[in-house]
Amino acid sequence: MKILTRSRRGLAALAAATIAVTGLSQVNAFAATKITLTEEDYFNTPGQLSGLASYTKQFEAAHPGVTVKRQYVPFANLDTKLLTQATGHDLPNLLAVDNPFVSTMISTGQVVPMSGMKGFSTKGYYPAVINEGLSNGKYYSLPVAGANSIALIYNIAMLKAAHVNPPKTWAQLVSAAKALTTPKRYGIALTCEAAEDTTWQWEPFFWSNGGKGTFANVASAPGVQALSLWKQLVTDGSASKACLNWSQTPAASSQFIAGKAAMMVNGPWNFPTLNLNHMYYGKQFGIVPVPVRVPGQHVVVPLGGEDWMISNSAGSAAQQLAFEYIKGMQTPAQELKLAKAFGYLPGKIAVAKTYLKQVGPEWKVYIDQTLYARPRTLGLGVKYPKISQAVWTAIQAALSGSQSVQAALKTAQSQINTILKS
Repeated sequence: MKILTRSRRGLAALAAATIAVTGLSQVNAFAATKITLTEEDYFNTPGQLSGLASYTKQFEAAHPGVTVKRQYVPFANLDTKLLTQATGHDLPNLLAVDNPFVSTMISTGQVVPMSGMKGFSTKGYYPAVINEGLSNGKYYSLPVAGANSIALIYNIAMLKAAHVNPPKTWAQLVSAAKALTTPKRYGIALTCEAAEDTTWQWEPFFWSNGGKGTFANVASAPGVQALSLWKQLVTDGSASKACLNWSQTPAASSQFIAGKAAMMVNGPWNFPTLNLNHMYYGKQFGIVPVPVRVPGQHVVVPLGGEDWMISNSAGSAAQQLAFEYIKGMQTPAQELKLAKAFGYLPGKIAVAKTYLKQVGPEWKVYIDQTLYARPRTLGLGVKYPKISQAVWTAIQAALSGSQSVQAALKTAQSQINTILKS
């Protein structure tokens, strides 16, 4: 989209919205006043950073006197920081929230519904995407760049040299990872840090094996088998025990890019970074669905992505301006641009269909999975983050050796049962 066109539309939209809220006399005063909107997120890939910076630059150009000040917070720390800020009534104006944490932020009472703001619409979104922010008939969020999922990414040359085919089953994954492991690299990079991305990475193995979305059977066979698989990869030396401190991106992905891991479970947001490092689909890397325990099992992946939310830390004028920032991202042209930059699938059905015609074959596995992915908070809402913490704590305990797989999951199950009953 041309900046000139975006600017004209942005100015018109802001003027119309501000007239409705403050009156014409205040529009002129507003335009002459310097206003800073604060924004907080955990985005860290080159595509995400450039996409967000480009949009912000356009927004500021279309809104003279307005500055959007961004603050980066590491993924593992953002949820805790947001809760601390909410308690102190000191949230930033704009929050980019990991989608399973949206319900928790709504429960703080420190974010405002968008559905009462001028120009809000739910039209055209995938239900699973737009309903992430639905609470008591009000909508509190809109997607940042759409949605995503995860799959198995592998180094083509390494697999070829080891005479290994891309694994489709757990047995093949164990065998391939062992064959690909050398003194200089691991067969696979796992994500096992004390954070949500560890639960997210493990969910396809658990869910595809018959695990319930509520984790009500995490200590039964589906969970024990799934965690035992990860434990075996670490015990075999096919995965580094250092994964206990590895985030999904950039830690695990950096291992893969540096050639220190032959495979990784990761998402399409890595495409821009891979390309910057001269790794291209079909040449340097390939993609297959997350392996399943038994051939024929349906792969179930979690629905990922982030949502914008608006805090009540400032007055109605700043809240409306923050909404204008978010609303500008929801146009088809911006959705396409941001989805490509972030490596996501657009949140609107019609835009996603256009997107599918434009992107390359590296997207096929992700598109097939994302369109039918499971929302992590489905049936759990605000309880999900606590349940996820119980799960990733169990994963860490089992992989570190402080507890057996069975004992770790039994502890998690007890905690989850309490949470589910609360």
